Amino acid sequence: MAAFDMRTWLAMVRRSKLSTRVTVLFVAAFVLPWCAYVWLTITERAAQVERIEQNLATLAAGYGQHATTLMRAGIQGVAGEASSKPALLMWTTRVENEAAAFRAALNVPGVTFSLRWRVAPSGSGGTDTARDLAPVFGDRNGLIVAEVNRSSAGIGVTASMSKADALRDWRADAYTQAIALFIRSLFVVGVGWFLVRQLRWRETVERELVAAKDKAESASRAKSEFLANMSHELRTPLNAIIGFAEIIRSRTFGAANERYSEYAGDIYNSGNHLLALINDILNLSKLEAGKFQLQEQDVDLAATVDACVLLVETQAYQADIRLSVTLDPEARFIRADERRLRQILINLLSNAVKFSPEGGYVNVTSTRRGGGLQISVSDIGIGMAPEDIPKALAPFGQLERKVRRKQEGTGLGLPLAKQFVELHGGTFTIESKLNVGTTVTFLLPPSRIVASPGASPSARAVG
Repeated sequence: MAAFDMRTWLAMVRRSKLSTRVTVLFVAAFVLPWCAYVWLTITERAAQVERIEQNLATLAAGYGQHATTLMRAGIQGVAGEASSKPALLMWTTRVENEAAAFRAALNVPGVTFSLRWRVAPSGSGGTDTARDLAPVFGDRNGLIVAEVNRSSAGIGVTASMSKADALRDWRADAYTQAIALFIRSLFVVGVGWFLVRQLRWRETVERELVAAKDKAESASRAKSEFLANMSHELRTPLNAIIGFAEIIRSRTFGAANERYSEYAGDIYNSGNHLLALINDILNLSKLEAGKFQLQEQDVDLAATVDACVLLVETQAYQADIRLSVTLDPEARFIRADERRLRQILINLLSNAVKFSPEGGYVNVTSTRRGGGLQISVSDIGIGMAPEDIPKALAPFGQLERKVRRKQEGTGLGLPLAKQFVELHGGTFTIESKLNVGTTVTFLLPPSRIVASPGASPSARAVG
């Protein structure tokens, strides 16, 4: 289990960003020295206090030993005399004076000694079977205290020192080390911040490069698909043009034949189709280069919609598809590029007819919305899944749809329509469901509506 956890942890580390790993390392380089400093400082303080206690115990023991020697010498001095109380007090005073001189001779700064008579000395020989106790240490009112009891002599000695004096050297070393560690930490933070910032910048650049690479590969695939489609789209009308022209040139059906006129019409239609394909490609190139300019004028929306409907009527009639138009009479005139507006509507109507089943219908409507003008083209065709809409709006993007149609198309109709609408300051949206239908809506801003005299509602049905 532990090995599995370690492998999981290592895998997680490998998946993490380099900047994250470096950040963790620098945080550790910042935190761990401070943790070590705190631990070592506390340990050194405890050791310093212990050393002071042992030194105080040694001094107290020496002081007590000297006082004991003086006391015993004094007792032996009065042994031949009557052991009167005044004599004993005299010798005790002398012992204290000698102890004070010894204390002064020690010359230990900050150490205070205290001598106590615990048991009255007795015995002619100065001997006692009482046992000396081990030193006792304590902390009293900010003082470090060491107490030595010499029970055999009836003397207790206390040596004390203030913590401020005892820990002065320790505190100075701790401050010096803290300042040095603080300076080091500032250096670590500065270097870490710089390196992490550079790594994150590098990771951002790498992400952008990967995204650009993916985008370029996607564009390359789209263009490869486009070239494959275009080869078919261009070849079909060109073959028709060349074939019909060859028939007319070689007079295959004789010097004068009615078919020549029909073939000339086919050549004309194929040439127009070929020109439309090339124009779409040129328009897309200009839009992507930002060099496309609108030729704006006041446009009669009703007349423009009728003209576009006429262009797809034949195709709709052949597929038994009914066309209907309902426009808002209060927003009949708009400021727009009429040619591009026609191209938008023709692309949307062509797609609606192309992907509608026989017996279906296509509606064109316009209504006021939020002060602007909303124009919609809806059908009850095969539709598409919501996740496929972005692909349909991408240049050269085409969806696989099982529907009978004469021409496959290049996948430029919807992208061009969307960009033309956005050039007019509008928004372009698609709502679609599989096997239910599609509604394409573009909303022009209020500034595009031109005031016009009142008119009756415009409604028209075809097929």
